[in-house]
Amino acid sequence: MQKPIVNGLEQNYRGDLYVDSIDIDNPANAAMVELFDVQSIPFIVVLDDQSEVITTFRGLTSEARLENAVDQGLRASAANS
Repeated sequence: MQKPIVNGLEQNYRGDLYVDSIDIDNPANAAMVELFDVQSIPFIVVLDDQSEVITTFRGLTSEARLENAVDQGLRASAANS
């Protein structure tokens, strides 16, 4: 349910946005799960280009809220350059 929204954002921001997902049940990803304190899915982390957390979302999130967070991350990245 969240994936189509995220995929749409990836298409809209092609070249400016990197999207990845991890399997939280895979022991190889345990450090990342712990780092971000993932307790439920979907869990979305928006990072700037310096890997600083802009915001996180737990549970289903609207496209408008996600797009706003992406725009905030892009502005933060632009300010860092």
